[in-house]
Amino acid sequence: MTLKKFTDKDIILNTMRAYPEARFLIFDGKVYYNSIPDQSGAISADVYCVPQGHISLYEYNIDRVINRGIPGEPTTAKSIYPFITKQSAGASFRTAGKISYTNEFVYGDILTSSYPMSASITREYLPTAGQRDTIINTHTGESTAGAPIYSHYWALKNRLNFYGTLSEHYKVSSSYDFGHLSVRTDRDPWNKDNQTINLISIPSIFFGTKINPGTLSLKWYFTGSLIGELQDSKQNGELIEVVGNNTGSVAGVVMYNEGFILLTGSWNLGDGAPSIPIKADGTSDRPKWIYFAAGALDGVTQATAGADFVSASFDLSFKGQTDTQVMTMFTHARRGEINYSNNPTYIKYDQTKVIVSSSTTYQENPNKLIANTTTSSYQGFDNDFKRQVYISRVALYDENKNLIGIATLSNPVLKKEDEDIAIKLKLDI
Repeated sequence: MTLKKFTDKDIILNTMRAYPEARFLIFDGKVYYNSIPDQSGAISADVYCVPQGHISLYEYNIDRVINRGIPGEPTTAKSIYPFITKQSAGASFRTAGKISYTNEFVYGDILTSSYPMSASITREYLPTAGQRDTIINTHTGESTAGAPIYSHYWALKNRLNFYGTLSEHYKVSSSYDFGHLSVRTDRDPWNKDNQTINLISIPSIFFGTKINPGTLSLKWYFTGSLIGELQDSKQNGELIEVVGNNTGSVAGVVMYNEGFILLTGSWNLGDGAPSIPIKADGTSDRPKWIYFAAGALDGVTQATAGADFVSASFDLSFKGQTDTQVMTMFTHARRGEINYSNNPTYIKYDQTKVIVSSSTTYQENPNKLIANTTTSSYQGFDNDFKRQVYISRVALYDENKNLIGIATLSNPVLKKEDEDIAIKLKLDI
């Protein structure tokens, strides 16, 4: 085995940037991701063991029965699951509170969780987004503002104001004068605390580092016909209506880095589109952007809204951005180097390996011959012997000569003694 040290010129670090595309279709209370149909397995009805429209993190438990060995559950292809034994070190899952961990478990108890973990887009309908609970003093009768009702919106307020440098429409409140000649309601002063907000959350597993500006599209279909579309055509976060009754109006904003879409457009879409049951309580309204993606894990289904809910369908698409650090390493087999192999076939077959072996002496045959691996174009004629080897693997060691990785070539590479060979290794880090 030959050990060689990497030089500064042999290691290159760079970043590979990709733009994965994601598309969600929301219809009748179901989410479909990238047009992937249900896939049944040999054991499980769903091969990925996650709901429709979800993506499985790490893709654990492929075609398995989701259980933890509980009596009465199927035992064929049982699922894997994480577990921790309570010990003096105090290791625990984040979901186990400190008090419950101390009081409800004794040393030796096994704490379990479950796989697979999955993610999909979710929608939250927030009427009067900034409202709080009311706390009444039973002694004085005075009322004070309590905790926010819609905590997700409150968590985004500072970030929305931060992005106000990109567009005025990000700001929670604005009295900016867009022009007295304008009659478009999206240009009137506003306060998002008093508006109805349609909040759509996109987990980062779908887009990576951020949503690529200029690629977001939201399409509203009514009975199969496109009645409205929003795009971030200015690439500044504004979602501008490009198809519909108010072309050019801003119906909301997108937070590229965080993966949130906030829609506030409350005007009617579609000429003559009737009211449909679009809310979780079954009440009806005309198609509006504040109802976009109804049915995306928000509790709105045909059973809760009504039979006509199936008239609406929604399409949400974008391209993400992923940055992967790549290490490229060049290993060199110089002329006259790496000309020996540990493979047993490197030595000519059927030779005496040991000359003397006794209780006091062990001597190998010093005249063993190396197998001649050169080929001839003529039958019955052997070419002259040439020292050559086949390189099949490259091992990587740290500075303490600890093995940290092995790169296996798809096909062994012939290395002749009078040749130089460079092997390129790539590793995502």
